[in-house]
Amino acid sequence: MILFGGTFDPIHRAHVRAALAVSRALGDAPVHLLPNAVPPHRAQPQASGAQRLAMVRQACAGYPQLIADDWELRERGGAPSFTLNTLKHFRRLIGRRPLVFVVGADSFAHLDRWHRWREYAALCHLAVVPRPGAASAPLRVQRAFPRAGGRLLRARPAGRRLMLARPVLDVAASDIRETLRAQGDSPLLTPAVRAHIHRHGLYNQSVHRGNAADNSVHALNEAP
Repeated sequence: MILFGGTFDPIHRAHVRAALAVSRALGDAPVHLLPNAVPPHRAQPQASGAQRLAMVRQACAGYPQLIADDWELRERGGAPSFTLNTLKHFRRLIGRRPLVFVVGADSFAHLDRWHRWREYAALCHLAVVPRPGAASAPLRVQRAFPRAGGRLLRARPAGRRLMLARPVLDVAASDIRETLRAQGDSPLLTPAVRAHIHRHGLYNQSVHRGNAADNSVHALNEAP
């Protein structure tokens, strides 16, 4: 099982590409995308948990290996969504089967700032997705999760690190929100997610119909 957590505010094409790449690298294993309830390390989401979950469901449609999972939203409520709690829950759920947690290279570089991060290695593997400008992780973090290939991650329950070469997570949701406010659309969103945002008027997007139509054509001609 693979876990991919985040605010998903909104979920975008780079999220989908990363989830699919990790799934492929690990034998088409299922990826659970979990919107955070209250992320403890960053500004709070602009869209509600229900709206972010709906967008994740729209983005996952058509990909049987991608699963929109509302566990953090249901379990945590207004409490911080500490990764440790999520890992413990899914470890209890699946027993000794492999459990993989997806992080961007920038998050991996600062993993030692996360809540009780040293306990992660007994609970999960990491799949690290590249991100432009990300620093190298401290040696103590690298040593806690020795680098390995997908085959070893599939053979052991936890404690290793898979470094992906691509795709590169070079998209920021904050930039997408700003583009939506300024232009009413963004080609970095899948058509279904973009339609949901327009339908519900999320992110105070100004609907410039001409720009929206042009961007829609470009977006439909791109990969997820």
